[in-house]
Amino acid sequence: MEGLQITAPGAISTTEKKELFENSSSVKVKITKTLLIQEDFVTFCGDPRVNYPIIPGRVGIGKVIETSGDNAFGFERGMSVFVHPVTNCGKCFECAKGDFKHCANFNVAGKNVDGFLRDFVIAENDCVSLLPPSVSETEALFIDHVAVSDRVVDAINLQKGEHVVIVGGDVLGIILAQLIIYYQGVPILVDNNYKNLELAKNAGVYHTLFADNKIEKAVAELTGARLAGKVVYMTGANLNTDIALKLASNNATVCLAGFGSPNIRINFNTALLKQLNFNCVTNSFGRYDSAINILANKAIDTDVFMIKTIKSEQAIPVICDLGKNISYNACESMLVVENDKF
Repeated sequence: MEGLQITAPGAISTTEKKELFENSSSVKVKITKTLLIQEDFVTFCGDPRVNYPIIPGRVGIGKVIETSGDNAFGFERGMSVFVHPVTNCGKCFECAKGDFKHCANFNVAGKNVDGFLRDFVIAENDCVSLLPPSVSETEALFIDHVAVSDRVVDAINLQKGEHVVIVGGDVLGIILAQLIIYYQGVPILVDNNYKNLELAKNAGVYHTLFADNKIEKAVAELTGARLAGKVVYMTGANLNTDIALKLASNNATVCLAGFGSPNIRINFNTALLKQLNFNCVTNSFGRYDSAINILANKAIDTDVFMIKTIKSEQAIPVICDLGKNISYNACESMLVVENDKF
């Protein structure tokens, strides 16, 4: 296996590693496209939770090039697949009793296990999903985003016709807004970046509001003065959490959602006064097939996301540049690498 690895904060270079089939139910996947998200660039800049060196790349899609015998049921050479970026550890107390969705130490690609910025990966059958012909490679790059959003919809117990305030107009926030529309909810997307709000409008999000000192009044006008019973704060947002609490009604559900866990602060005085209920969604585990079906049904418009695409031979200087200049414009701290060679 050849790829690129972050050897230390701010340093990236090529690497070669030997990988062998570990059991009789694995497939070898040639990675054709890798998506790096903002969290990959946080890792590049330096994350104390990461043990370097690490191969970045949260999302990888590709084609099966080899299977490990008869137990690789359902997989054949040439099939297009999505490799799961989050898997359970299999070692913690929760995993030992079979409660995999509550794993205490998920394996996260590009964070605590190697990601997909490499030429191939060997994965177990249940960590790979087949891509139907109706889902293109470009759409498949957003399976992880859709899967996280699908978990958020469950976490907030969305009901038909409910208003949901989404604080943060990154790609994940915009996809969540589209999914809420699909499930017949009413998203209100709040951001302090006009480019993100315009992108959300192009994606079909009806209510987009700029986060200024009139935001509470604007949300009240849309919700019949009740504010929002469901609020989602995107952890990748460049916004204070106070906005999320301000826009929540009494006894509202507030969900903290995203790919990372930055050092954010919560005003518990407001939370206690309003008797808010909190939950968190930080990964996409167990929702990949659902996300693929959502994309196959064309519920999410991914064409609005114009993400820089490069060949793998260009990756090192581009990653260094993006890592030094992390942007809060929705698509600008993301990168697609077409893996022709390293």
